[in-house]
Amino acid sequence: MNYIIGVDGGGTKTEAVAYDMDGNKISEGRAGFGNLLINEKQATANIIQAIEQSMTPIDDGSCLYICLGLAGYGGVENPQGIKSALSKAFKAPFTIVNDAIIAHAALLKGNDGILTISGTGSVSIGIHEGIEKSAGGWGHILGDEGSGYWIAMQAFIRMTKEEDEGYEYSHLTESILKKLGYLSVMELKKFIYSATKSEIAAFVPLIVQYAEKGDGFSQNILNQAGYHLAKQTLEVIKKLKLCENVTIALKGSILTNIPLVQSSFINHIKLENPNVKFVLEDVSATLGCYYIAMKHLK
Repeated sequence: MNYIIGVDGGGTKTEAVAYDMDGNKISEGRAGFGNLLINEKQATANIIQAIEQSMTPIDDGSCLYICLGLAGYGGVENPQGIKSALSKAFKAPFTIVNDAIIAHAALLKGNDGILTISGTGSVSIGIHEGIEKSAGGWGHILGDEGSGYWIAMQAFIRMTKEEDEGYEYSHLTESILKKLGYLSVMELKKFIYSATKSEIAAFVPLIVQYAEKGDGFSQNILNQAGYHLAKQTLEVIKKLKLCENVTIALKGSILTNIPLVQSSFINHIKLENPNVKFVLEDVSATLGCYYIAMKHLK
């Protein structure tokens, strides 16, 4: 049996999936983080472990190609380390791209279009006739508007305004303080300046709860998130000079799981481009590796 292996290496886990030549899943392997920027040596070991796990159940077969989508790959100073390790470990040819590229290929089935992702961070990537353009993806210090981190930070920033301007704490502020185990907003710096992006973004579900109860401030944050993500996506459409038959895929917990953000995003896009087609499927990003690998093999 001939097969292809797709690898999705993120900040917390690495998933490797073996696909047959028709794109059917055969087996899979899992290991720790695959983001080389966290720790290149350990990430490389995790990636190889996941690939080997996916190969183990296949008794008799030949791996024709390995495609890897790795978080943070574009920021790696010298990619020769991971390339050398893969060459030593496996005989198959391979391609390494950023993890957003495989997510794009997975949701758009290897076709042209735009992918907008909003999870802890946010980015939009468009591919048309071999040309790739993007907007966003600058990280939490320079941007990531519309992301989980950004949404949570809007609530934290308002808490500081309430404190500075002497307003009574809102119900949302009281709930955030309770979750943190604090009595006063004055204690907030202890959390904000020591927390990871994910720990800050973890407050989004609380904001969503308040939005669902009718809290105007929370609803406004989520609507604004959708607007920022739409604006970012429309920038990519302009860069690619697309006018008709635009397909936009949505990925990430913020865009796919929060109806208020998703509807705001879709409505703002439709105001500019009413004929856009949206893809809301939930598929493994490793499937994008299959589509990319098939193009290389052809």
